[in-house]
Amino acid sequence: MRTRVFSEIHRLKKVLVHQPGREVDVIVPERANDLLFEDILFGEKAQSEHQMMCKVLHKYGVETFDTLQLLIEALQVSLKEEADVLIDQLTLLEKLAPAVNERLKAMSAIELGHALIEGVVQDEKLIDDDNLYLLRPIPNLMFARDPVIIAFDKIFSSSMAEMVRQRESDLMTFIFNIHPEVKNPENVINLHALSKQGSKLTLEGGDFLVINEETVAIAWSVRTSLASIHLLAGQLKEVGVRNLIVVKLPTKVSFIHLDTVFTRINHDECLIYPPLFAPDSLSKATILYFDLRKSELVEKQFLTIFDAFDNININLKPIYCGGKTSFISQKREQWTHGANAVCIAPGIIITYARNTNTIKELSKNGYLTISASEVIRPYFEADFNRKTAILLEGDELCRARGGPRCMTHPLVRE
Repeated sequence: MRTRVFSEIHRLKKVLVHQPGREVDVIVPERANDLLFEDILFGEKAQSEHQMMCKVLHKYGVETFDTLQLLIEALQVSLKEEADVLIDQLTLLEKLAPAVNERLKAMSAIELGHALIEGVVQDEKLIDDDNLYLLRPIPNLMFARDPVIIAFDKIFSSSMAEMVRQRESDLMTFIFNIHPEVKNPENVINLHALSKQGSKLTLEGGDFLVINEETVAIAWSVRTSLASIHLLAGQLKEVGVRNLIVVKLPTKVSFIHLDTVFTRINHDECLIYPPLFAPDSLSKATILYFDLRKSELVEKQFLTIFDAFDNININLKPIYCGGKTSFISQKREQWTHGANAVCIAPGIIITYARNTNTIKELSKNGYLTISASEVIRPYFEADFNRKTAILLEGDELCRARGGPRCMTHPLVRE
């Protein structure tokens, strides 16, 4: 399979996901924040919600690939030396004890795949609040969008801002270098290698949006640095990107990535968090534009993101997360990912059912709003000519701080 993603909206054919598993069930309250969770989840409920999302994707003809299964299959076909190198890298990165390194190397491919994602829990006789894991779990892997950036025909291995997420990126790099179905080593670009003069490059997938074949939008955020964007610009030039729009996000926990406040959902529509993007807002985000056809990066500032899009002949109509009238509703529904939707095809999206004011705005703009449970019924026929917002009951997934776009990473779009 050759990865091909030239937009956010064209018909989705193949997508990377990861159903939350035991890595969620072993989080305890005292360690939740260390793992970037604000609470412990009910794993069984989170799994059923995720399964429902995948069933909706299947209904629309999308093939899903789960990271755990890909990792196990990659380990099964890899040379032992290749798996050992991966384990040694993680040992160095996470300062694992030699005994843990040896234990991992003695595992079968299936055991190792589970351990690298679910973690290894300390022996019950030795366990306490300070010694829970021999190898910590990586529960954020359910947010498949972040540890890798699949854009155009390239695969950028993300450089994660938080050390507790770096293993996710390393595992994805291993998969795309080894797995026989998704193997594409000549197009895998390790963003760590782009760092210069000792600077730490941090850039995550949730901050990266492919607007069209010539245009990319990236957030300058708490997880992605401006220096990293500058370093990436050269790689984007090589794949034909001409326009780079940079959105400077406030340093708030609710605005971790660009896709928490802005997602494109149709040829001419996007979901926005109004305080940052509405033309009449007094607290608009800073918008920078770079023409990548020029030899040097020279920024041009625009008042709104829509002015920047108009400048390159992209016309988008905003649909307001939380509705148009209540600042409180906008803030509440942005927190619960009302501005984060995944596009199955132009005008066909999956979004959380709980964001009722956002759903009303979608309805006002001609979207059929229908529950995910209705979509997966045998009598429902997928209509690619009808604007549709599919409403996912994702209350448990939402508590993990991610929406439908966060949990899906396109591998192939038409």
